[in-house]
Amino acid sequence: MDEIPDPRTESGTAGARTTDTDDPRDGPGRDVRLEAVVVRYSADSDRCTLVPRDEPPEAMLTAWLSADLETVVDLEAAR
Repeated sequence: MDEIPDPRTESGTAGARTTDTDDPRDGPGRDVRLEAVVVRYSADSDRCTLVPRDEPPEAMLTAWLSADLETVVDLEAAR
């Protein structure tokens, strides 16, 4: 049976690069693809959650970031 998409949810992808630090546990910088999932609420602020796209499924449980959509800006627009 096909899954019916939730009309409140939108998703997309973005690229990012990890930063090099002095901590040897961090390893070298690498490219990371992020999935951006936006959930729209009628009585509350819309939320944007970023999760790693090409990582194992368990990474989605521990490596994510959520913010009110109104606080998220386009990088090019912020420069």
